[in-house]
Amino acid sequence: MKTRLRTSFLITIPFVLLLNSDRVVVVTTMYGDLSGVRQVQATGDSSLSREISRWAREMTPGWNSDGTRSSSGNVRISRSTQKQSLRSDDVMAVAYDVVQRPLSLVTEYRWQETVHVAFLGNEREQAAAPVTEFEYRLNMPGKIATTNPPAQVDGRTAIFKLTADQEEYTIGATATSVRWDIIVLLVYIVGYLAYRVAALLIRRARLRPRKI
Repeated sequence: MKTRLRTSFLITIPFVLLLNSDRVVVVTTMYGDLSGVRQVQATGDSSLSREISRWAREMTPGWNSDGTRSSSGNVRISRSTQKQSLRSDDVMAVAYDVVQRPLSLVTEYRWQETVHVAFLGNEREQAAAPVTEFEYRLNMPGKIATTNPPAQVDGRTAIFKLTADQEEYTIGATATSVRWDIIVLLVYIVGYLAYRVAALLIRRARLRPRKI
Protein backbone atom coordinates (compact mmCIF):
# COMPACT_ATOMS: atom_id res chain seq x y z
CA MET A 1 0.00 0.00 0.00
CA LYS A 2 1.18 3.52 -0.81
CA THR A 3 0.23 6.07 1.82
CA ARG A 4 0.55 9.81 1.51
CA LEU A 5 0.77 12.21 4.43
CA ARG A 6 0.49 15.97 4.12
CA THR A 7 0.91 17.76 7.40
CA SER A 8 -0.40 21.04 8.72
CA PHE A 9 2.50 21.65 11.08
CA LEU A 10 4.59 23.52 8.52
CA ILE A 11 7.30 25.83 9.77
CA THR A 12 7.82 29.56 9.28
CA ILE A 13 10.64 30.83 11.49
CA PRO A 14 10.68 34.55 12.41
CA PHE A 15 14.13 35.90 11.68
CA VAL A 16 13.89 38.02 14.82
CA LEU A 17 13.77 34.77 16.84
CA LEU A 18 16.90 33.47 15.10
CA LEU A 19 18.70 36.79 15.53
CA ASN A 20 18.04 37.04 19.26
CA SER A 21 18.52 33.36 20.16
CA ASP A 22 21.77 31.51 20.63
CA ARG A 23 20.27 28.38 19.11
CA VAL A 24 17.04 27.40 17.38
CA VAL A 25 16.34 23.75 16.64
CA VAL A 26 13.39 22.31 14.71
CA VAL A 27 12.93 18.59 15.40
CA THR A 28 10.63 16.61 13.10
CA THR A 29 9.86 12.96 13.79
CA MET A 30 8.13 10.85 11.16
CA TYR A 31 6.69 7.50 12.25
CA GLY A 32 6.12 4.37 10.21
CA ASP A 33 2.35 4.92 10.07
CA LEU A 34 3.05 8.44 8.71
CA SER A 35 1.95 10.24 11.82
CA GLY A 36 4.39 12.78 13.16
CA VAL A 37 5.64 14.95 16.00
CA ARG A 38 7.35 18.30 15.69
CA GLN A 39 9.18 20.28 18.35
CA VAL A 40 10.79 23.72 18.29
CA GLN A 41 13.49 24.59 20.82
CA ALA A 42 14.80 28.15 21.21
CA THR A 43 17.73 28.87 23.54
CA GLY A 44 18.91 32.36 24.43
CA ASP A 45 19.92 34.78 27.15
CA SER A 46 17.56 34.65 30.12
CA SER A 47 17.12 38.43 29.93
CA LEU A 48 15.23 37.84 26.67
CA SER A 49 13.07 35.04 28.06
CA ARG A 50 9.80 36.91 27.61
CA GLU A 51 10.58 37.97 24.05
CA ILE A 52 11.85 34.54 22.98
CA SER A 53 8.74 32.95 24.45
CA ARG A 54 6.49 35.38 22.57
CA TRP A 55 8.24 34.84 19.24
CA ALA A 56 8.12 31.06 19.75
CA ARG A 57 4.37 31.23 20.41
CA GLU A 58 3.82 33.36 17.33
CA MET A 59 5.79 30.81 15.29
CA THR A 60 3.78 27.84 16.62
CA PRO A 61 0.14 28.86 17.16
CA GLY A 62 -1.94 26.15 18.79
CA TRP A 63 1.08 24.04 19.76
CA ASN A 64 1.71 22.65 23.23
CA SER A 65 4.18 24.26 25.62
CA ASP A 66 6.89 21.81 26.76
CA GLY A 67 8.04 24.19 29.46
CA THR A 68 10.96 26.54 30.05
CA ARG A 69 14.36 25.51 31.39
CA SER A 70 16.89 27.94 32.81
CA SER A 71 20.58 27.33 33.55
CA SER A 72 23.77 29.42 33.63
CA GLY A 73 22.02 32.59 32.51
CA ASN A 74 20.33 30.91 29.53
CA VAL A 75 16.75 29.90 28.93
CA ARG A 76 15.41 27.18 26.64
CA ILE A 77 11.80 27.33 25.49
CA SER A 78 10.23 24.28 23.85
CA ARG A 79 6.94 23.86 22.03
CA SER A 80 5.58 20.82 20.21
CA THR A 81 2.67 19.40 18.26
CA GLN A 82 1.60 15.88 17.33
CA LYS A 83 -0.60 14.86 14.42
CA GLN A 84 -2.17 11.50 13.66
CA SER A 85 -3.82 12.49 10.39
CA LEU A 86 -1.80 15.23 8.76
CA ARG A 87 -2.68 17.40 5.78
CA SER A 88 -0.72 20.29 4.22
CA ASP A 89 0.51 21.40 0.81
CA ASP A 90 4.02 22.13 2.11
CA VAL A 91 4.84 18.72 3.57
CA MET A 92 4.91 15.34 1.87
CA ALA A 93 5.64 11.96 3.40
CA VAL A 94 5.34 8.74 1.41
CA ALA A 95 5.84 5.07 2.31
CA TYR A 96 6.42 2.43 -0.37
CA ASP A 97 6.01 -1.08 0.98
CA VAL A 98 5.85 -4.63 -0.33
CA VAL A 99 2.59 -4.06 -2.23
CA GLN A 100 4.20 -1.63 -4.68
CA ARG A 101 7.49 -3.54 -4.79
CA PRO A 102 6.72 -7.25 -4.31
CA LEU A 103 10.35 -8.30 -4.74
CA SER A 104 11.58 -5.88 -2.11
CA LEU A 105 11.82 -6.79 1.56
CA VAL A 106 12.18 -3.17 2.68
CA THR A 107 9.84 -0.21 3.07
CA GLU A 108 11.10 3.03 1.56
CA TYR A 109 10.12 6.32 3.20
CA ARG A 110 10.35 9.75 1.60
CA TRP A 111 10.08 13.12 3.29
CA GLN A 112 9.96 16.59 1.78
CA GLU A 113 8.87 19.96 3.07
CA THR A 114 9.59 23.65 2.70
CA VAL A 115 10.81 25.61 5.72
CA HIS A 116 10.29 29.37 5.53
CA VAL A 117 12.15 32.24 7.19
CA ALA A 118 10.11 35.42 7.78
CA PHE A 119 12.12 38.65 7.46
CA LEU A 120 11.19 42.17 8.48
CA GLY A 121 13.40 43.50 5.70
CA ASN A 122 15.54 45.96 7.61
CA GLU A 123 19.28 46.51 7.13
CA ARG A 124 20.24 44.83 10.38
CA GLU A 125 18.61 41.60 9.28
CA GLN A 126 20.23 41.73 5.85
CA ALA A 127 23.67 42.12 7.40
CA ALA A 128 23.19 39.36 10.00
CA ALA A 129 21.39 36.81 7.84
CA PRO A 130 24.45 35.08 6.29
CA VAL A 131 25.96 34.35 9.72
CA THR A 132 22.71 33.43 11.47
CA GLU A 133 22.09 29.70 11.62
CA PHE A 134 19.40 27.28 12.73
CA GLU A 135 19.23 23.52 12.94
CA TYR A 136 16.65 21.22 11.38
CA ARG A 137 16.70 17.68 12.76
CA LEU A 138 14.76 14.93 10.99
CA ASN A 139 14.02 11.54 12.55
CA MET A 140 12.68 8.87 10.19
CA PRO A 141 11.31 5.33 10.73
CA GLY A 142 14.20 3.75 8.81
CA LYS A 143 17.88 4.21 8.12
CA ILE A 144 18.36 7.43 6.17
CA ALA A 145 19.92 6.87 2.75
CA THR A 146 19.85 10.28 1.05
CA THR A 147 19.28 13.90 2.04
CA ASN A 148 18.86 17.18 0.21
CA PRO A 149 20.52 19.51 1.02
CA PRO A 150 23.48 17.56 2.46
CA ALA A 151 23.14 16.75 6.15
CA GLN A 152 24.95 14.99 8.95
CA VAL A 153 23.39 11.52 9.05
CA ASP A 154 23.49 9.12 11.99
CA GLY A 155 21.30 6.11 11.37
CA ARG A 156 17.69 7.29 11.42
CA THR A 157 18.52 10.94 12.16
CA ALA A 158 19.64 13.69 9.78
CA ILE A 159 20.83 17.07 11.04
CA PHE A 160 20.67 20.00 8.62
CA LYS A 161 22.69 23.13 9.46
CA LEU A 162 21.04 26.02 7.64
CA THR A 163 21.79 29.73 7.39
CA ALA A 164 19.04 32.32 7.47
CA ASP A 165 20.07 34.14 4.27
CA GLN A 166 17.36 32.37 2.26
CA GLU A 167 13.64 32.88 2.58
CA GLU A 168 12.95 29.16 2.24
CA TYR A 169 14.63 25.76 2.21
CA THR A 170 13.26 22.56 0.74
CA ILE A 171 14.23 19.67 3.00
CA GLY A 172 14.19 16.17 1.52
CA ALA A 173 15.27 12.72 2.67
CA THR A 174 14.73 9.03 1.93
CA ALA A 175 15.03 6.13 4.35
CA THR A 176 14.61 2.37 4.26
CA SER A 177 13.43 -0.09 6.89
CA VAL A 178 13.67 -3.89 6.68
CA ARG A 179 10.28 -5.63 6.70
CA TRP A 180 11.09 -8.19 9.37
CA ASP A 181 7.45 -9.28 9.54
CA ILE A 182 7.56 -10.29 5.86
CA ILE A 183 10.95 -11.97 6.28
CA VAL A 184 9.71 -14.02 9.27
CA LEU A 185 6.60 -15.01 7.31
CA LEU A 186 8.70 -16.11 4.31
CA VAL A 187 11.04 -18.12 6.55
CA TYR A 188 8.03 -19.81 8.11
CA ILE A 189 6.53 -20.64 4.70
CA VAL A 190 9.82 -21.96 3.32
CA GLY A 191 10.38 -24.01 6.45
CA TYR A 192 6.86 -25.44 6.29
CA LEU A 193 7.22 -26.36 2.60
CA ALA A 194 10.59 -27.96 3.27
CA TYR A 195 9.04 -29.99 6.09
CA ARG A 196 6.16 -31.16 3.88
CA VAL A 197 8.48 -32.13 1.03
CA ALA A 198 10.77 -34.03 3.40
CA ALA A 199 7.79 -35.79 4.99
CA LEU A 200 6.49 -36.79 1.53
CA LEU A 201 9.87 -38.18 0.47
CA ILE A 202 10.18 -40.16 3.69
CA ARG A 203 6.68 -41.58 3.26
CA ARG A 204 7.37 -42.62 -0.30
CA ALA A 205 10.62 -44.26 0.76
CA ARG A 206 8.77 -46.28 3.41
CA LEU A 207 6.08 -47.40 0.95
CA ARG A 208 8.58 -48.47 -1.70
CA PRO A 209 8.76 -52.30 -1.96
CA ARG A 210 11.94 -53.68 -0.48
CA LYS A 211 14.09 -56.08 -2.46
CA ILE A 212 14.45 -59.53 -0.93
